[in-house]
Amino acid sequence: MNKKNFFWKVFIVLGFLIILDKGLGAILQHYYFKIRHGEQGRTTYIIDSCNSETIILGSSRAAHHYVSPVFSEILHSTTYNAGKDKQRLRYSLALLYMIYRRYSPKQIILDLNPTAFEKNENGLDELSILLPYYSSHPEIRSILNERNRFECIKTYSDLYRFNSLPLKILFNNLSSERDANESDGYVPLVIHKELIPQIPDSLPASQPIDSSIVNCFKKIIAIVKDHGSRLIVVVSPIYYKLPVNLKTLEMAKTICANEQISFLDYSQSQQFLAHGPEMFLDMGHLNDSSAIIFSTLLSEDMRNLK
Repeated sequence: MNKKNFFWKVFIVLGFLIILDKGLGAILQHYYFKIRHGEQGRTTYIIDSCNSETIILGSSRAAHHYVSPVFSEILHSTTYNAGKDKQRLRYSLALLYMIYRRYSPKQIILDLNPTAFEKNENGLDELSILLPYYSSHPEIRSILNERNRFECIKTYSDLYRFNSLPLKILFNNLSSERDANESDGYVPLVIHKELIPQIPDSLPASQPIDSSIVNCFKKIIAIVKDHGSRLIVVVSPIYYKLPVNLKTLEMAKTICANEQISFLDYSQSQQFLAHGPEMFLDMGHLNDSSAIIFSTLLSEDMRNLK
């Protein structure tokens, strides 16, 4: 009898936890998808609403180097910058899966970090930003499941998919404040975060190449080609001296050549480096005025591509 009561109590507690999980999860989901500004709003927009002809993908260097209105004006193509701080190629691949579920952009610009193929000790924690879309977008589950071997089980919990977001959801629902000067996804950088030397430092020692990231890059090329879009892979300016045989750039250039994909490398462009630190906000990022110059240069070069 006592054993029976024990199992009933366990059953009741589990039932309560499931109801709590589903109830609170539904509330967080409702208010998350009400957000139409800030990082969360831009992510939802690119996934569920954007229909621009040109999409820009990549990490923070994409988000802050590619001025969408410049591309729209020069290329006569509606443009949206879907670059995201602290994200890597898996994030871009996941976005492509979700974008192509709705429509096919005419062209994709992928900003490639000079060390994009190298192993990263931080794992895949940054992909948690996509967990709110896990249930509604099954096409990205295989990517998110790479975070750890129990991810497919954890995501049965509605609360788990939003566990790092309650404060952001609350703040963004109480505030409608937009990012300063945000324009079609482009957010200018205005705050200096580090002292920039007068002469660029050499890039820190390279890490081993991660074959899974190289395969991710190849998948990006494949999905873009399969959907008939044009892909341009770009390495934007960086305030480091890069070795001439940097593995990521060598491999990316070879892959793009084999796949007949345009590969444009401005990483060591003297148009930017020759001016010293004045065109950069930090070692990895252009300032706003330089981003406009770079976007103009790239747009004109793209217009001349065959």
